[in-house]
Amino acid sequence: MDPLPPPPVRPISRRQLTSLLIAIPLLFLSAVAWMWTSLKASPEPILVAIVRQEVTVHVPRKSPDSPRILPCLIVENPTLENWRNVAISVNKEFFFYPPGTLESMQSVTVPLEFFVTKGGNVAFQPGSESVHRVTIFAQIPNGARAVSENYFDKDGKPINKKPQ
Repeated sequence: MDPLPPPPVRPISRRQLTSLLIAIPLLFLSAVAWMWTSLKASPEPILVAIVRQEVTVHVPRKSPDSPRILPCLIVENPTLENWRNVAISVNKEFFFYPPGTLESMQSVTVPLEFFVTKGGNVAFQPGSESVHRVTIFAQIPNGARAVSENYFDKDGKPINKKPQ
């Protein structure tokens, strides 16, 4: 038995091809315009955190017999919720990622020299730089990423609003 011959293919005309090439990008752009105007971005939840700078004694894990006095950043979780995937940013340039979860009513103490740029090749120099802004990002129990913005004056004292 012979197979059926394929149906004849009807080529599209130049006008049809031109219309198709114009219609597809227009449909895509109209969908993007509709989403831009109708979908509203929800603000990130505010993370309640207590941030302070102190000079503390740091005992390295590798050499516990040689403690050092270092300027540190202390971040406290005063809420009843545990924070996961915590990231701390100093001056929007230097970062530190504490391991594990920051439990409710607990704090983490991080020496300022532990903060590095995204590439990890430049460390924060507490002797020549000051902390102006500390941003904390954390995942709260509902799965959202919450943010805490904290500002400091030139003496390292917390201030309530963003400096002008």
